[in-house]
Amino acid sequence: MMDERRDVALAIKSCLDSLMSDATRCDLDDLARFISLASLAAEEAAVAHDPQAVRLKAMMATGAGHC
Repeated sequence: MMDERRDVALAIKSCLDSLMSDATRCDLDDLARFISLASLAAEEAAVAHDPQAVRLKAMMATGAGHC
């Protein structure tokens, strides 16, 4: 169950990162900042459910999960 929670959090983070990129590209800076906070929360949720956070950080750097 913890792996599923982590995977879902990573997938949500990936989607939020994509939305943040789109918002930045369209000069929606306030929205991009708001989305970045949500992305950070998703990352924290993923880290909280992985006892090996170092491995998780490497997974996030490679773009694990997708919309």
